[in-house]
Amino acid sequence: MNSFPSWAAVPALPMAYVLVPIPTMVAMPVATAPLVALPVYGAPASASPTSAPTPVVPAPSKKDKEVSAKEAPKPAPGAGLPAALLELLRQDPPFTANQVFSVVPTEPVTAVEEESPAPEWYAIMRGRFVGVVDEYLLCDFATTGIARAARKVYDTQANALHAFNKALTWGGVEIL
Repeated sequence: MNSFPSWAAVPALPMAYVLVPIPTMVAMPVATAPLVALPVYGAPASASPTSAPTPVVPAPSKKDKEVSAKEAPKPAPGAGLPAALLELLRQDPPFTANQVFSVVPTEPVTAVEEESPAPEWYAIMRGRFVGVVDEYLLCDFATTGIARAARKVYDTQANALHAFNKALTWGGVEIL
């Protein structure tokens, strides 16, 4: 059995008696900012009988702006950063042994640092960029969707560098 009342039991009200709440706008108090005197460049000085006339300040020229920009002291690197973040930034950068080139290198590539513990190394011979990387996503980005792209996976950085340098020697490295 349905416990809801039927629509027949609800009396119909004429439209003139239906009340609808209408939202109203309430003016919120607004804080006013204090007035500050700003220099007006090139404007005539206002004549005031109680004070001496104010000289007109010439607008800064392009040369003045260039000189002041060159002479302005630059903030120290990291100025305004929390001390804990600055200490973290001063530490050695994280280990990376990826060798990525946007142009074909002219000399054989050597390892940047000692052997990384990465389980797989990728030699990218032809792609958006070339090089030896230990991250699959970099390798995938360099080669996916590009015709004639060439990459190969190796178990060590030394093997990947050897294969890349061998391809570099016989002209098989190419940016596509």
